[in-house]
Order: sequence, then structure tokens, then C-alpha cells
Amino acid sequence: MKIKSILILNFLLLFASITEAQLSLDSCQAKAYANYPLIQQFDLIEQSKELTISNVNKAYLPNLDLNLIGGIISGMPNLSPPGTEESGTKANLISVLQVNQLIWDGGITKASKAMVSANSDIEKADIQVNLYALKDRVNNLYFGVLLIDEQLKQLDLLLESLERNKTRVELAVENGTAFSSDIDELQVEMINVNQRKVEMTHNRDAYVQMLSAMIGEEISKSENFERPLFNTTIDSLSINRPELSKFENQRMLIEAQAKMNKSALMPKVGLLGFGVFLTPGVDFGASTLNNMMLAGLSVSWSLSPLYKNGNNKKITQLNLQRIQNQEETFLFNTNLELNQSQMELGKYGALLKNDNEIVTLKGKIKEAYNVKYDNGVATMSDLLDKTMDENLAKQDRIMHEIQYLMTAYKYLTKSGN
Repeated sequence: MKIKSILILNFLLLFASITEAQLSLDSCQAKAYANYPLIQQFDLIEQSKELTISNVNKAYLPNLDLNLIGGIISGMPNLSPPGTEESGTKANLISVLQVNQLIWDGGITKASKAMVSANSDIEKADIQVNLYALKDRVNNLYFGVLLIDEQLKQLDLLLESLERNKTRVELAVENGTAFSSDIDELQVEMINVNQRKVEMTHNRDAYVQMLSAMIGEEISKSENFERPLFNTTIDSLSINRPELSKFENQRMLIEAQAKMNKSALMPKVGLLGFGVFLTPGVDFGASTLNNMMLAGLSVSWSLSPLYKNGNNKKITQLNLQRIQNQEETFLFNTNLELNQSQMELGKYGALLKNDNEIVTLKGKIKEAYNVKYDNGVATMSDLLDKTMDENLAKQDRIMHEIQYLMTAYKYLTKSGN
């Protein structure tokens, strides 16, 4: 039982390793996404956003102003008793210290942080838009490899069929029932097929190399590419592109700017501390003025933003209408592209139904010509023509299968799903 369990475990591990060895489209998309240099911008944008918001929050920290003035105070009244020497009115150093503590800024800080966040989200949405172009490139390379792999498999089957015919004809030539030129015709066709295989293999290697560079990982030439399954109902998909997030973030930015304009109309309230220090002080008879302190509540209110308020509101509405127009244009163009992709899916679906019937009929015709050739009614050229016709029909079916999948995933990409 122990040996049996070990064997079963080893089999499962081997099966798992074989399964994992297959390269999938989803894994390629994820790796290309992680490997793309532009992806680093997300972290940089987030760091910049946090630092900028931190700076905005510092508006509520105390503001300290210190001014040192060297000069002379003149024009002060002489308060010394009669007959005494006039008090000195000179001051070598005047120090002015002012402390402001903001209590309420009318909402400017809150609106500023909203603008920073909206700007950050717009930049991120721009990166997501660029990454969608990357997704299309990965899809094209992946499906290109899939198509070549399927065509190579079909060519291998064709070579096997030609090899069987060659063996059969060689026996017939030995028996004197066929011509040696028939073998030559088969040999030429086999060489042609091998040439197509060489060309396709080189194309596959180029696709694999480009895909390796995009995902940042070496892909073996013998890697097995998994054919993705598409079982999604297209009618249930909605447009979920990053451009829509960008439009929404642009609206949020405009609304934050409008709140900033509104906040500028509000008074600013804070605490004020003010001090003047004189060295040496100013004599006022029996006393000397060395410093003067002031503390209280400060209110500042500028009327300048009020003059621009009407125009600012109109500008806000115009900007929102402009964003709305851009979004409607984008949705219109995207729906046109999706409708075109949907029509192509219908076309390939219809072609695939006919392909199966054509392949079946071509196979029957080829088999009939096999019998005709054996009975001396058809030539080897006739038989090869029918063999290649069947192979061409199978190649068309393979092409339409991959084109259907490629169009389906193109639809997913364009819809943002």
C-alpha cells in the first residue's frame, strides 16, 4: 500500500508539472503587465500624491515670522522732567515677531487635497490606457504562435499521409503496377511541405522571442501554448475601459476646482500673536519701553474672488460639458468597434460550421481518388491535388478557429473585460 501510494503521488506530481509547463494567455498578460517599465509609474504617482497632500496639510501648522531691523526711532515725545537731560530716543535693534495659527481656511485645504487625488487618479488612468495597448500586442503574439502550432500539426499529419502513400506506391512500382514518377511527385510534395514547416518554424521562433521580451521571461521553443477557452456571453458584457475612470476623475478635478473657487470667497480665521522688541528700549520718563505684545483673533476676507465668481461658475459648467462630450464620443466609437467585432464573430462562427462540412466532403473525395488511383483511373497528380485540397480545407478551419478566438479576446479587450 505504501509503494502504491508513493507511485500515485509521483504520478500526480508529474501530471501537475506537465500541466504547469503549459503557457497560458492569462499568465502572459500578467507577466507582461508586471514586466512593463511603465508600471513603475504607479508607485511614483502614489508617492508624489502622499507628499503633496502632506504639504497641503501643513497649512494648519503655526506660521512664524521674525524680522530684525537695525535703525533709529525718532519723533518720540520727550517725557523727561524739566531740567533733566533729554532721554535717548535711539534704538540699535528692533525685533518684530509674528505668529499666525490658522483655524479655518474656508475649505481650501480640503479642496486642494481633492484636486491632488483627482490629478493622481487621472495619471494612473492614463497609464492603464497605455497598458491596454500592451494587452493587444500580447494577444496578437500569443494567437500568432497558436495558429502556427496548429498549422504545423496539420502539416505533420499531411506528411504522414504522404509518407504512407509513398510506401504504398513504392510497393506498387516493385510489382509493376505504378510508375516511378509517382514516387517523384510524392517526394516533391513532401519537400514542399517541409519547406513550409521550416518557414513557419522560423516565424514561430520570432513570435516566441518577442513574447519572451515582453513578459521578461525566456520561453522555450518547445513550450506548449495552451489554447484559451472562450465561454463568455458577449451580450452580457458592458464597457469597462480605464478611459471611463479617467473621465470620472476629470469631473472630480473640475468639481474640486469649483470648491476651491467657492472656498476663496470665505473669510479666513486664525489666531494672531504679535510682538515688538526694542534694544535698547525707549525711555518714557521714569519708565522704559522695551517690548510690546499683542494677541487675539484674526479675520481676513478678500473681495477679489467675488468679482470672478460668476465667470468661474460658467467655466466649470463648460469644462463639465466638454468632458461629457469626450466621454460620449469615446463610447460611440467604442460601440462601433464592438459591433464590428461582434459581426466578425458571427462570420467566423458561420464559416466554422461550413468548414466542418467541407473537411468531411474533401476527405471523402480524397478517399475516392485513392480508390481510383489503385484502379488506374486517376493519376498521382490527381490524387495529390485532392490530398492538398483536403489539407487546405483543414488549414482554413484552423485559421477560422484561431481568428474566432482572437476576435473574441479582442472584443474583451475593447470592452475592458
